[in-house]
Amino acid sequence: MPRARWPGWTKQHALLLPVPPEAWPPPEAPVTIDGITLQPKRELHVTLVGGRLGRELQAAADAGRILPGAVRKAFEAHDWTWTATGERTLLRAPPRRRGGPVRHALIEPLDLPAMAAFHADLGALLGRTLPVPPPHVTLYVAGTRQGIGLPDPGTLAAYRCR
Repeated sequence: MPRARWPGWTKQHALLLPVPPEAWPPPEAPVTIDGITLQPKRELHVTLVGGRLGRELQAAADAGRILPGAVRKAFEAHDWTWTATGERTLLRAPPRRRGGPVRHALIEPLDLPAMAAFHADLGALLGRTLPVPPPHVTLYVAGTRQGIGLPDPGTLAAYRCR
């Protein structure tokens, strides 16, 4: 896999590592597991930084607490080669808002050694230890278009249902 290029921040302030379709084509058809019909994701990616942390990092740069481009420099210092595990995990998360749908996702965990080192670098920029999000690709969803969000291993454990 070629060296990853800086993907830039999304509108939601997340940092996503795109998965090239030629390396891993997105699923094409829905699947039903335990009576839950999950829709395929149209594009695959690994969330390296979620929106909450992304907003904090961008605010720190805007306020001059970290150097402009520091997150990009940290990203570019790592080899973002990943290996699919072949495992699948079904997740169930509560609604985001009262009365909203229960959210499900079918993910595949990845072996992505750079994730821990990158979050250690980000933590050093912010002056604290950050949890390491479980590296994964969301393949299918129900009750949400985007996925669930797994900022740390505890959230993964709490949402795992199969």
